Amino acid sequence: MSLERVEKLQAALADIALDADVSAFRQDPIAFAAARGLEPGDARALQRWQRRLLTYRALVRFALSDPLPDCFPITKALLGDEWEACVDAFLDARAIQSPYYRHIHPHFVEWLAETGWGNERWPCLLSLAHFEYLELEVLRAPEDEPQPGLAPTPAPGVRVRFSASARNLAYPWRVQDATEDAPSPPEGTALLFCHRLPDGRYHQRELGGASSALLTRLMGDAPLGEAADAVELDFDEAAAFLEELRSEGAILGYA
Repeated sequence: MSLERVEKLQAALADIALDADVSAFRQDPIAFAAARGLEPGDARALQRWQRRLLTYRALVRFALSDPLPDCFPITKALLGDEWEACVDAFLDARAIQSPYYRHIHPHFVEWLAETGWGNERWPCLLSLAHFEYLELEVLRAPEDEPQPGLAPTPAPGVRVRFSASARNLAYPWRVQDATEDAPSPPEGTALLFCHRLPDGRYHQRELGGASSALLTRLMGDAPLGEAADAVELDFDEAAAFLEELRSEGAILGYA
């Protein structure tokens, strides 16, 4: 069997499994195959195994969509009856480009960002989905490698070394206030800092504008004194804030 023939057959099987609408395959497998340039023998095989291929389709779609509600329960509640349409469009777009189940969730968020699906009806959708995925991302972040030589206390010229799990984020919606019973978050800026605690639990806190801006600069490797001056924070106040984060495991030390 030639490589071209194999690729055409693989593409047809992907269409059967992932296309939102497979009515053409259900009604006439031979015509479905011909439209994709398959050879007559392969077309007859699709016709012969139509029922089994439709069962395979159901299994594939279940396997790919089943992890989503556990990660995005509030997003699902927000979309209501349109959740299935959203998942269908996600699968139809072939947005999953990895063999690993753990990548389904970030691919879903990436697809929402790239396509803008549902944005006109639910302007908060992308922010909410990203926020829900964030907890999983933080919990899955790599363990921090030892960094010998880090100073234990802050000083104006040092650079802060953050945990691999630390995330400093800003949303135009107060996504942290959304629940499954009230899934539409109020409009308003949410400045959130999230990380994994030493005992492995997810932790988040809401920040003020100056603190969030400070962390943005520090995570960009600015010296502490320079970053504090730029956001008009007293150095002692900034140092005390960072030491609080260090006690929670969000900061490893100072270089």
